[in-house]
Amino acid sequence: MDLSVARAGWCRYGAVVNITVKDVPPALHERLREAADRSGRSLNKMILFTLERALTPQRTDRQRLMSRIRDRRVAMPLLLDDEFLATAIREGRE
Repeated sequence: MDLSVARAGWCRYGAVVNITVKDVPPALHERLREAADRSGRSLNKMILFTLERALTPQRTDRQRLMSRIRDRRVAMPLLLDDEFLATAIREGRE
């Protein structure tokens, strides 16, 4: 991702906007720090990169999605119907 494009999204009226994040759990801070180190980014740049990725809409490949749905349906051992559910409830109570 081009950081200049991401950075432009964080400007309002030509001035950089600052955000303070409070009460960051230590485990999350450590994961962010480790991800920043692995990617060669500063902690601040890693947070901006992560926010940008999380908030950018992703285009869905419909054919790939339908293929994944079909594959998962085939892998399902059975379909849940009223009879199956009633039997499961009855067996769970015994």
